[in-house]
Amino acid sequence: MITKAQMHVPYTYLTTEFSPDAALGKRILAGIADEMRYGRYTLGPAVHEFEEAFAQVCQTKHAIGVGNGTDALFLIMKAMGVEPGRVIATIPVTFLATVGAIIAADGLPQFEDIPWNQRDSRGILSMPVHWAGEPTTSNGQFIEDACQAIGAEVNGRRVGSLGIAAAFSLHPLKNVNVMGDGGVVTTNDDALAAEVRLLRNHGLQGRDTWIKPGYNSRLDTIQAVVGLEALKELDWVTERRIANAERYDDGLRGLAQVAYPARLRDIRHVYHLYQVQVENRDELLAYLQAHGVEAKVHYPTPLHLQPALAYLGYKRGDFPNAERFCDTHISLPIHQYLTEEQIDYALSCIHDFYHN
Repeated sequence: MITKAQMHVPYTYLTTEFSPDAALGKRILAGIADEMRYGRYTLGPAVHEFEEAFAQVCQTKHAIGVGNGTDALFLIMKAMGVEPGRVIATIPVTFLATVGAIIAADGLPQFEDIPWNQRDSRGILSMPVHWAGEPTTSNGQFIEDACQAIGAEVNGRRVGSLGIAAAFSLHPLKNVNVMGDGGVVTTNDDALAAEVRLLRNHGLQGRDTWIKPGYNSRLDTIQAVVGLEALKELDWVTERRIANAERYDDGLRGLAQVAYPARLRDIRHVYHLYQVQVENRDELLAYLQAHGVEAKVHYPTPLHLQPALAYLGYKRGDFPNAERFCDTHISLPIHQYLTEEQIDYALSCIHDFYHN
């Protein structure tokens, strides 16, 4: 049994990260104050500055700020001219927005089982997901769902620069985040970048020339201020999350009831989520939560079994790896503000559960 005093191991960290008394919070407040003085709330200079910095991080020519990560995926497909009914392959273990964007763009989602790594998708447009911060690639044409993976790498190449284009989310719980919703499209394709920029702002060229019907999906200037300051923390955030994951790995190694993915040498996993597959998942989850460890499940039902996608005709057993993962995985707190003592406490709870 656990003999030391119960400890709180929080899953979220936003009140710490965005505290008005912390250095990051003070920089953000100063930047917002500038925008309040000038009133540049829509596509102000801070948006361009953020886009330039984001493109540099992703090693791409272009980064375009948009309303959220879902819009980023949608706008890429619309800018590419995806025709109605075009098949787009992805995985059933992802947040619903991946597939929701495909459907909104009039594409037809086609699921393939996990793992995706190095899938040969020549002849079909695919949307591999850098799930949990672990990057993957395809052969042929592909759009990166990089919403969880800023800073991740494959053989030294940054996520966001691997496919036709990539979508990132700036949701508050992402590794680089804002105080609300935000997203980014990255690409090295000049024409595609120009089209996304046009579509995100109603299809307007300048103030008065309407080139084509578009959408209202601009990154707010104030959110760009927040994102620019958060982006400056990326190296530290990534290093802390990797170190925390290594501590978890070391503490779980040899525990027969727990399995975690192989750590591949040619990739840099940035651990938006730290996930392991475990025995007696639901009981372990309840035990951890009862002892102050805010573990979670992302997500218990694979997308091919969700009611909204019943019309696609998939059934249980079609993707056994995905189904097994959803039935057995658990997400442990991994964020950059955790202490070694908190991680060790979470590990002790896991060991206690299985040894007793």
